[in-house]
Amino acid sequence: MWVCVWLLALFVCWQGGSPSPVEPPVGCQSPEVLRAAEEGLDQINADLTKGFILSLNRVYDISQQTGEGEVTFNLTIDVMETKCHVISRNPWKKCEVKNVANVPVSSLPCSAVKAGLGDWSLICEHISLTTPQVYGQCMASIYVGKSVELRSYKCTIQQVPGRTILNLCPDCPTAILLDDPNIVKTANLSLQTFNKQSNLSNYFTLLNITGGRMQWVVGPSYFVEFTIQETVCAKGTPDVDLTQCKMMDCEYAHKGICTGSHITVNYGRLDKEIVSQVNCQIIEPEAALAEEKAHSKEGSDHSENEDHNHAHTHLHPHEHHHHPTSPNQASPRPKGLLGVVVVLPPPHVQPAPRAPPAASNCPGIKRINLGLNNLF
Repeated sequence: MWVCVWLLALFVCWQGGSPSPVEPPVGCQSPEVLRAAEEGLDQINADLTKGFILSLNRVYDISQQTGEGEVTFNLTIDVMETKCHVISRNPWKKCEVKNVANVPVSSLPCSAVKAGLGDWSLICEHISLTTPQVYGQCMASIYVGKSVELRSYKCTIQQVPGRTILNLCPDCPTAILLDDPNIVKTANLSLQTFNKQSNLSNYFTLLNITGGRMQWVVGPSYFVEFTIQETVCAKGTPDVDLTQCKMMDCEYAHKGICTGSHITVNYGRLDKEIVSQVNCQIIEPEAALAEEKAHSKEGSDHSENEDHNHAHTHLHPHEHHHHPTSPNQASPRPKGLLGVVVVLPPPHVQPAPRAPPAASNCPGIKRINLGLNNLF
């Protein structure tokens, strides 16, 4: 009898029949998954070329493929837009998430918004309402070995119907179409003020309008967010026509993120346009930062005899004296190659309930709740 038991055990071992260790299920709140999601989102934001930086709200679902000492996570992560434009290159953890006061509203007939909204009944017919880009999800493939590496992603950003925002915040400034003449005027007036007040060497021109809102105070007040880019026109150029100034298209051109506002005040029969404020943050080009880092690493002393205008002030339109890229100096990686962001229009009916996650111990815990569970 004991001989039979011994032979059976020997057969099982020879066949490799001993049970393999089963990997414990990885949940959406596990440290390794959260690390992959957070660092993966850093890399998604670094790959974006337009729009606003996305913030992690939670990990919704997960699957994985494991290898020896490495793992690839396929994550579904819920994200939210922040107030930081991608030009800023700010870490998403340092960016404030947009709340309902920053959320534009979608196009609605005036009859749908007149009742109970005070001044709306007077100005409804003179404004255009637009849609927000508030929340969404990203499907991301993220490799985790000695480091975390984003392989690919696809993000879907959902626009929210205007009635939802009006129900949540009827007194909030209301966003209007980015090509609305009043918003375009506000951006141009703000840019003129910035060019007059700045001490920078070159003029800047309008790149994109990224946000616009309207609120009735003593008159219609308009608030605008926009980006700017350096031109080839020096500030010392006499009688310069800014409409003829070309954007500087080299990698050392500066860009900026601006906010501005103006109000139209009625004085009897005259309307006066008042630019109340403009603030711009000028961003140092990535190429300049990479070059500075490379030269610092090489111990370059940047002597005056090197003919190296490292301040990148572009005092003359076509003088860009930079040394050829060092073999040890890595050029900035092209953006927009790892994935895409798709913006969905606001739904016309209440969306169907979301499919539950396939993984156990999912979804993770929400970090922020905007109260947008019911869109109608």
